[in-house]
Amino acid sequence: MKWNGKRVAAAALGLMMAFQAAPAVSVQAAKAPEWNTEILSVSQIGGYESGQFNVNGGVMEIVAYNRNTGRAYAINGQSGALASISLKDLESGAFEKLEGTDIDVKGLVEAADSGFAYGDMTSVAVSPDQTTLAAALQAEDYRDPGRVALFSCNADGSLTLKGLAVTGVQPDMVTFANNTTVLTADEGEPREGYGNGIMDPKGSVTIINTDSLISRTVGFDAFDGSEQRTALAEAGVVLKKNTAPSVDLEPEYIAVSGQKAYVTLQEANAIAVLDLVAAAYDGIFSAGFEDYSTVPVDLDKKDDAYAPKTYKSLKGIRMPDGIAAYTSGGRTLLVTANEGDGREWGDEDLGTDYLNEDERNFEDGEDTSPTGAITAENSGLNGKVVFFDSSDYDGLDQNTDYVFGGRSFTVYEAAADGIRQIYTSGGEFEALTAAAVPEYYNCSNDNSVLDDRSGKKGPEAESVTTGVVGESIYAFVALERTGGVMIYDVTVPEKAGFVNYINSRDFASAVDGSQVYEDRELDKWVTGGDVAPEGLAFVDASASPTGNPLLLAACEVSGTVAVYELNAAG
Repeated sequence: MKWNGKRVAAAALGLMMAFQAAPAVSVQAAKAPEWNTEILSVSQIGGYESGQFNVNGGVMEIVAYNRNTGRAYAINGQSGALASISLKDLESGAFEKLEGTDIDVKGLVEAADSGFAYGDMTSVAVSPDQTTLAAALQAEDYRDPGRVALFSCNADGSLTLKGLAVTGVQPDMVTFANNTTVLTADEGEPREGYGNGIMDPKGSVTIINTDSLISRTVGFDAFDGSEQRTALAEAGVVLKKNTAPSVDLEPEYIAVSGQKAYVTLQEANAIAVLDLVAAAYDGIFSAGFEDYSTVPVDLDKKDDAYAPKTYKSLKGIRMPDGIAAYTSGGRTLLVTANEGDGREWGDEDLGTDYLNEDERNFEDGEDTSPTGAITAENSGLNGKVVFFDSSDYDGLDQNTDYVFGGRSFTVYEAAADGIRQIYTSGGEFEALTAAAVPEYYNCSNDNSVLDDRSGKKGPEAESVTTGVVGESIYAFVALERTGGVMIYDVTVPEKAGFVNYINSRDFASAVDGSQVYEDRELDKWVTGGDVAPEGLAFVDASASPTGNPLLLAACEVSGTVAVYELNAAG
C-alpha cells in the first residue's frame, strides 16, 4: 500500500470522546447511537513506553495490576521481560509519563528449572489477595508442556520466584480462580501444519494448586466419540473434518465465576464450561453467528467509506477471543469480544501448509463468494474479501457464506443447561468508529489507511473486561485494529447500551524506523500513541491511586500501556 498523504494529514486525534448511554439500539441499525459527555467521562492520565514497537505486534500484550503495591505488570513478548510499572504518582486531571523496570523472568525460570526450554511468556495475572503473581510460559518446542511461574509479590514491586508448575501445551492465558487456584488456557496449535508424522498438540485447561504446585490438565477427550462429536457439530461448533475434538479444540481465554470456568474455543466458535470441583466439562456451546442478512456490515475496502450493506447468504462466525464474567440480578453473565481467527500453519516448501481463508476479489466482476450467492453485480463489491473456507469443516451450512469474526461483542447468560444469548452489539462498532474517526475508519494496526480492514475483520474486537463505575456495570472492549476501547453499560444486559469510546492513537504520525516497504512502496508502519490494545485490566476505585476507577490497556504494536481514568456523572 502507498502512503496516502490525504489520509495522514489530519491533526493527531488522541481521542477522549464520551458518548450518551442510549437504550440498546437495534442490531439492524447502521447509524451510530447519539452521544454526549454527561454519563461517563474518560481521560488518559498516564502512559508507559517500553521503547520497543513491532508492526506485527507482540510487544506489550497483557497487563495485570496489584493494588497492594500500586504496580502494573505487563508482558513484553519481544524482549521476554515482565515490565513492572508504578502507578502511585498518578493524579486526576494530569498526564503522567510512567516509569518501569524490567524483570528477567526467563533468567529466573531457567535458573530454577534447567530441564525446561523457555520459549515465550504469554500472560500474567495477580491473585485476588494480591500476594501472588502468575506468568504463563510456553516451551521452545511447540509440542512440549509449558509452565506457570509463581512469584511472591514484594512491597517494593519486585517479585520472588516461588516455583514452577507444569501445564498443558502452549499455555496462552493465565488467571486465578481463587487465591490458591490458577488456570491456564493451553492452545495446542498445530504450528508445523498438518501431515503424516506431524503433531497437532491437544488443547486443554490446566488447574494448578499454588501451594503444592500440583497441576491437573483437563483435555477434551470426552468429546471424541462419534455421537459426542456429531452433537457438537449439529449445535454449531465448528470442527475440522476428520479431526478429533481433543486435538482440534484450542482454548484461548478463561473467565471464572464461582466454581465454573468459561473457556473460549476461538477457532471452533464455542465456549466450554468447566466445573472446577469435578475437573470436568459440563459442555461445549456454540457462540453463535452475526447474521448479515439483517445486520449491516462493510465488506468493501475499495470505496474509502463506511458503506454497510446486508447480504442474504452471509454470516459472521463470532470466534470469540477475550471473555469476561460478571453477576447482575442474581445471574451469571458472560461477555465475549468476537474477534475471529484464521488458521495458517506449516511450511509450503514441506507440503505441510494449511490455510482456511478463502480470499475472493470482486474487482471487475472477477470473483464471487464461495457459494456464488454474492457477486460484484448484485453486491456492488469492488475489492478483496476474505471468506471462511467451510469446505473442510463440520458445524456450518454449506449453502451459507461465512466471514471471520463478528465485529461485535456479545452478552450471554450462563445457566445449568448451557449459555443463552442476551445481547449483541451487531454492527455498532463499525458505525461508531466511522463517526468518531472517519478519516481512519477500519484502518489496520500496522498502517492508518482508511477502509483497509473492511474486507477482513473490520475493527476486530480483541479483549474484554468488566468493572463497576458509580452504580453501573460496564463492559470494556478493545478494538485491535482501529484501536481504542468501546464502553457499554451492561448492568441490565437486555438493555445494554453504548456509553463511551476512547482512542489515544495518534493516527497522523509515524514512528521512525517502523516503515516496512514492499515493491518499493510503503506497506506498513506504526503510528504514534497507543496502537493495538491487546489486554485490558480494570482497577476498582478502592484500589486506584486517584480514587477513581482506572482502565489499563496493553498495546502490542506501539509497545505502550495506556492508563485511562473513569468518572461517572453525579
